[in-house]
Amino acid sequence: MSDNSTGTAPLGAASKAAAAGLAKNQPPAPEKPADTRTHAQIVSDVARNRKDLQETLDAIETKLNVPKQAKLAARRVAAHVETLREENPAVLVAAAAGIVAVLGAAVWFGFRATRR
Repeated sequence: MSDNSTGTAPLGAASKAAAAGLAKNQPPAPEKPADTRTHAQIVSDVARNRKDLQETLDAIETKLNVPKQAKLAARRVAAHVETLREENPAVLVAAAAGIVAVLGAAVWFGFRATRR
């Protein structure tokens, strides 16, 4: 090994020959096909791609917007409750009674736990 003050050893003749051999053995770069579209087709493709990109960005924004998702979920629940009220009000009354019973039991047991 040679002690070189710069920290890098110069390329020897064997290294240069190996590098040249690697460059010669590389496959040729593939030829790029000629673009045969007309200007109007290119403009149309760009407009379509912009529209697709806008739709994608809108979908991402909708998914990542938590307040908007919460509003949409609330609307879905309200629509479901309204449908349930119109189609089968007995189920809605039973569900409301169940919720009241669970909340009442939670308050009762919480009150009893603090009194002991």
